[in-house]
Order: sequence, then C-alpha cells, then structure tokens
Amino acid sequence: MTVSTTSEQTLTFDMLLEESMSSPELISQTAIKYNEEPTPDSTFSYAFALCYSSEQNERVYGMQLFDQLIASKYPYLVDCFYAKAVAEYLNGDYAGSRKTVEAILRSNPDNEKAKELHQATISVLEDKERRENIMIGTGALAVGVGVVVGIAGLLLGKPKR
Repeated sequence: MTVSTTSEQTLTFDMLLEESMSSPELISQTAIKYNEEPTPDSTFSYAFALCYSSEQNERVYGMQLFDQLIASKYPYLVDCFYAKAVAEYLNGDYAGSRKTVEAILRSNPDNEKAKELHQATISVLEDKERRENIMIGTGALAVGVGVVVGIAGLLLGKPKR
C-alpha cells in the first residue's frame, strides 16, 4: 500500500510503514490465537497485526479492538494508542491520527516513534491545505476572468443605434 504525500519526511515515514506492514500469515496466526485464547495479550497481538494490514477494513477492526483494550486499562496503553494512530494514518484519517498521537506525546514527549508519526501527519495536513488553497485560488481566478470577459462582452457586444 502506498500513501500519497509530497513531503520528503513524510515519504520516508511512509516507506518505513510499508516495510512494517503485516503479512496475511501473521494476521491469520494472531487471529487463530485470539480466537483460541481471547486474553488481553492475544487481543493486543491481533489488533496490532490488523492495524498494520494492507486492508482498510482490517485496520478498522484493529482500531476497535484497541479501543476495547484502552477502555479496559490495558497496561500497554501507549502502544495501543500508537498502533491506532498508525491505522488512522494509513486509512487517510490524518487529523484523527494527529489527535491520537498528540495524546501520546502529552504523556510521553520523548517517544520518538510518536514524534515521527506526528511530523508525518502535520506534513500531510499542511500539504492538503496547500492544495486546497491553490484550488480555491484557481477557482477564484477563473471566476474573476469569467466576470471580466462577460463584462467586456456586454460592453463590446452592444448593438449600435
């Protein structure tokens, strides 16, 4: 899976994520263990594998499992939040990912992985905002040109009496 962004820092982060994606075999193995022994640790392993899946629906399910672990005060909350933030990022929910990773950084400001993900989300959101501003500017320019051409047409196109 390739996440399309323009920032070099974001591209580096995206390449690292691609190398970390879960194989179907890993997802299958963790699913079997989760179904045979539904413990918090097997739930964590399965949810983690799902959050790094190439399939969006699997990542969504992984986030749901992490929400359950978070609600139950699972001892490794930072890891739950981080994997959830990665899944949000991979699903294109950059604002949600940023919000989740900022929760990590509030309690663990030195968490390097969270810092990297935070920078990637900021880069993607800034790139998106830049593109939207360009589109708005281009649209406004087109409307302005259209108005000028319309007025010129009216002025030049008046019949002579």
